[in-house]
Amino acid sequence: MRLLRLELAAFGPFRDRFEIDFASFAADGVYLIAGPTGAGKSTILDAIVFALYGSAPRYEGGRAHLRSDLAGPEHPTWVELDFEVGARRLRVRRSPEYERPKQRGTGTTKEKASATLLERVDDRWEPLSVSAGEVGTEIGEILGLTKVEFLQVILLAQGGFAEFLRASSDERKQLLQRLFGTGSMRRLRELLLEDARAAGSAREELERRRDDRGARALAALAALRDADGSDADGAGAEGPDADAADADGARIDARVLADAAAELEARVERADRAAAVALEASRASRAALDAATALHERWARRTAASARLTELERQRDAVDADRRTLADADRAAEAAGPLERWERADTAADRAAAALTDAAALLPDGVDAEREAVEREHELAQAAVARADIAAELEAQLPSLERAARRALQDAERADEAVDGAQRERAAAPAARDAIVAARESAATLAAGHADAETALQAARDRLGARDEADALEPQLAAAQATAARTAAAQAEAGAAAARLQAARIAGMAGELAAALVTGEACPVCGSLEHPAPHAPGDDPVSADDVAAALADAESAAVAAREANDALAGLERRHAAAEARAGEGDREALAALLDEARARLDACTHAVAERERRTEELERHDREAAERDARIAQLESAAGAARAAAAGADARLSDARARLAEALEGHASARSLQAAATARVRALRGWIDAAAERERAAREQALAAAQGGKALEEHGLPDRGAAAAMALPSTERTALRERIRAHDDALASARGVLAQPELTDLPEAPELAPLEAAHADAEAAATAAARSATAAATTRDHAASDLAAATDAIRALADGAEAAATMRALAAALNGENELRQDIETYVLATRLGAIIDAANLRLAAMTEGRFALQHDETTAYRKRASGLGIQVLDAHTGVPRTASSLSGGETFLASLALALGLADVVQAESGGVSLETLFVDEGFGSLDQDTLEAALATLDDLRAGGRSVGVISHVQQMQERIPSRIRVTPVPGGGSRIRVSASGATSPQGGAGSAE
Repeated sequence: MRLLRLELAAFGPFRDRFEIDFASFAADGVYLIAGPTGAGKSTILDAIVFALYGSAPRYEGGRAHLRSDLAGPEHPTWVELDFEVGARRLRVRRSPEYERPKQRGTGTTKEKASATLLERVDDRWEPLSVSAGEVGTEIGEILGLTKVEFLQVILLAQGGFAEFLRASSDERKQLLQRLFGTGSMRRLRELLLEDARAAGSAREELERRRDDRGARALAALAALRDADGSDADGAGAEGPDADAADADGARIDARVLADAAAELEARVERADRAAAVALEASRASRAALDAATALHERWARRTAASARLTELERQRDAVDADRRTLADADRAAEAAGPLERWERADTAADRAAAALTDAAALLPDGVDAEREAVEREHELAQAAVARADIAAELEAQLPSLERAARRALQDAERADEAVDGAQRERAAAPAARDAIVAARESAATLAAGHADAETALQAARDRLGARDEADALEPQLAAAQATAARTAAAQAEAGAAAARLQAARIAGMAGELAAALVTGEACPVCGSLEHPAPHAPGDDPVSADDVAAALADAESAAVAAREANDALAGLERRHAAAEARAGEGDREALAALLDEARARLDACTHAVAERERRTEELERHDREAAERDARIAQLESAAGAARAAAAGADARLSDARARLAEALEGHASARSLQAAATARVRALRGWIDAAAERERAAREQALAAAQGGKALEEHGLPDRGAAAAMALPSTERTALRERIRAHDDALASARGVLAQPELTDLPEAPELAPLEAAHADAEAAATAAARSATAAATTRDHAASDLAAATDAIRALADGAEAAATMRALAAALNGENELRQDIETYVLATRLGAIIDAANLRLAAMTEGRFALQHDETTAYRKRASGLGIQVLDAHTGVPRTASSLSGGETFLASLALALGLADVVQAESGGVSLETLFVDEGFGSLDQDTLEAALATLDDLRAGGRSVGVISHVQQMQERIPSRIRVTPVPGGGSRIRVSASGATSPQGGAGSAE
């Protein structure tokens, strides 16, 4: 994984939008993230982790506060990260959930979290996921790292350097599994274990099948022997003994099973022969019984047919009478249609005559019951109805015309009032404009002093700050003066003491030399071999060491005095400079001046805002005046149109009232007029329709009478009364017809049965009871024999299946014994049942860990000058913990390995850094492993001494050659001097921070307005 670009806005202390181009550090390899404490250096790492995984490492276990407190409601919070994984380039953009002020009204609303993952395809970004929950999962699969693993091997956050170094073997195993993708080894182990278990289960199943199925076959043979009860053929004597087999099947082998199969086959053949003999006897008895039964049936059929024929001949006269009745009913039914029409026509003619009489009684006075007169009056009445309808329409329109006239009059009045109101507003506008102009000029006069007020405020603030600085330096100055006096006295005292000791040393040199003279040896001063009067030694001799110590004390006192004087001089210079900046006046006076300057600036600031507000107000007033003039013109035009519309509506109302009075023809309302006209039309129309119906009914009556007379004549019926008496319902005629047909069919059937040849010349029938008893005995014997044969065959078939299964199980047990043992041994070895107590996956991971430690030691040895080395601990663990994944530290000073937790802070940092770099080297080199091209180190260099820091920096410089990118967060000045490429985070006056990036000697601010330092 390689970072390319990070962009963030309203995130943490960064209120504005900032962008970091990590690709610009590609040539340098190592870059520094620097800035004061609390400025937001670690927030950059938080933004990277949040973009990838949706949360920041410093907020684990608590409520994340990712949105900048300085951001306004119009500034959304988001982070966007571009990165590469192999040949893929991806972009993730993520926003946290946060509360923001509502755009309308008061209070806040919750902005939901969102995330989008894109991939660069050709020249466009293609979306991979737009779900906040799915993006983190997708990125974890792409990177091959969870968030915890990412923090352990890529982003070493504050306080987390040693997590991987000090992790337990089980925790280290989980991380290495993800990094090196050893899931295939685990799956291989699981598959072999599963195969071994399956092989064991299969062998147990074969043994169980051999014993169960073999025992079941022998039991079936024993049951067959018991049912047979005879061993006449010798099969029982020579066959296997089922009771001889042990309960665990030890006696069941291939020979026993083969003997049982042979005996079963012999017993089935014997049962089949007995069943065939019994079946033939049953068939012969059935044939005799069937022949006697058939003769008895023929005698019964002939007797029944004779009796039936006698009964049918007795019913012949009654059936003939039914035939005559049915013939009369059929003729009446054929003539029924015309006769019924004749009856209906008579009834309709009578009803039409009565209706015409009733309609004539309802004719208006003065109208004769003659067709021409009635039709002429009907046309005049219809015209009167049309005029009544027109009057009704006029009467219905009158209320709406009245309302329209009232509305038009009201609209005209309102339009006139609107014109008057707008003209009054125009008359008052000049005075209001003069007031706005006067207020703007007053504010402009005061706002002109804004720049001077800002300068005066800054000067007052600087003087007060200088006064505070001078006052704060006075106690330090007094202390420095006392220290300078004390160190000067100490220097004088130490110098005098050293001079006294030097003098004493010189004075005692003769006695010291004399004490060293030896008779016969030359004097070191005069060279004489004789020493007649040596100098006496002093009472309190002073040695050279005493003098050297005194001189060293004097020199130390002199250094302390110089340092105290330098410190005093520096404080005096700072105090004098502060006094000069503060000028005259004590703090109270300067604070009052600052308050006055601040009040003046506030007044000027308010005046600037008031000037702008009044200017906008004046512009708005002028716009409104122009709009008002245009509106007055529109209102006047609208008022004229409204007055014209009111006049037109009043004229339409007057015209409608005059037309309605004329149309009513003296009636009180249009409704009464319509009722009178409609009643006259209805009466006249009723007489016309009744006369037409009477004529039509007379024509139909004459036609129906002619057709009815013809039907009586054609069917030989005397009159309509006789035809009605002969008629029968269709159901009765159908019943007669069915009864006649049934008698004829039964008579023919009885005669046909008696005419059959098989019923003539019948012999005497034998008794059936003896034949039935003989057949029952033979059939029972055949059924029992067949059941025995079937049972034997079934037992043989079932046992054959059991015998075959038991035989196959014996053969399979013999064939697979060696392969199953080999598989069990291999599965046990890969599952950790070995000397190292390591399964295959742990063994592979232990090998990788050894390579990581070897790579880490190359850097750790350089950083610690060969003192420390990491050691792969392959001792066997206990209680099912992972073995072979331990790490110890070998100290060359003692030659004894110890735990990583015993290292000091600086030593732990170096060991963790070396291990992280070694891990990255090995993972990078592994085919198919996780790509670790980026590493962040957050602080820790401050715990190193000067030489160790140089070694650590040299190690980081070595990473350039490997193409890896390392970001370092540190306050250490030496690192800032050694690493030219950097991301600098600086606080902004008033709150928040900004980001500034410099790479390869070029410095540029990252972000929008206000991002430059």
